[in-house]
Amino acid sequence: MEKWYNFISKRNLIFLLITFIFSYKNNSLSQTFDIPANFVEGPLIYSYETNLKGISKISPIDDAFVKYSSLELSIVNSKINYPSKWLEDKIYDELGDVAEMERLLRSKDSPLADPIFDQFKHLPIYIDDTIEQLAINPLVFCKKISVLYNKTGKFYELNCTIPFGFFNNYLLMRLQFKRNIWYFTKITTLNYNRLLDFLTIADSFRIKKN
Repeated sequence: MEKWYNFISKRNLIFLLITFIFSYKNNSLSQTFDIPANFVEGPLIYSYETNLKGISKISPIDDAFVKYSSLELSIVNSKINYPSKWLEDKIYDELGDVAEMERLLRSKDSPLADPIFDQFKHLPIYIDDTIEQLAINPLVFCKKISVLYNKTGKFYELNCTIPFGFFNNYLLMRLQFKRNIWYFTKITTLNYNRLLDFLTIADSFRIKKN
């Protein structure tokens, strides 16, 4: 009798295990974009502590400025009660990347280091004014948060254009809730045409069961 009971127990355990594995496999999700041939997608791994879990990073192929032009997709590992406020706070986390861009444009090899640009230092678009304003309130370079829609549904978007002399650093962030998960998308580039390319890719975002 005891052997029969043990056999039934083991059989039930195996059945529950198989059911769990099958259920997990069928409920696992994948995130996809429609990616043009001149772009490449790779894993996104953060080298510092963050409340984001990286999923993928999409960049142009063979681009000299590829380091400064990308679309990143992540999962937010925390509860979000106020999406608009979360996005507004998030821009402060991005100031490190903005500062790196500023150092690049100020370097001795930068085209902005040419003496011809000295005559423009008094203009409002000059880089010093941007850095000063970023320290005070970076949101001054951003549009009002919009509620928009893509193939997956509703999302919140914060669209920012940060001027550095005669260049613009485009920063666009999206927050989208689907299947009890918050997805964070970040686009950054120095080229407006490239921004349009990334927006087309971002709008194709889909979530599906594996």
